[in-house]
Amino acid sequence: MPMTCHKFGSIDPITAEETSSDGGQFVSSVCWRGKSNMVVAANSTGSIKVMQLV
Repeated sequence: MPMTCHKFGSIDPITAEETSSDGGQFVSSVCWRGKSNMVVAANSTGSIKVMQLV
């Protein structure tokens, strides 16, 4: 059972606009540090997000 869920979203490489379809992407890496509320996640297309847990 997932602890949390976050939608990465997709950027169309031609229009540079966010699309509603995930295109089969998946999170391929998650990293966090003890005593920190920050999480770094990367998906299968190379997008990286730094998120703050609240």
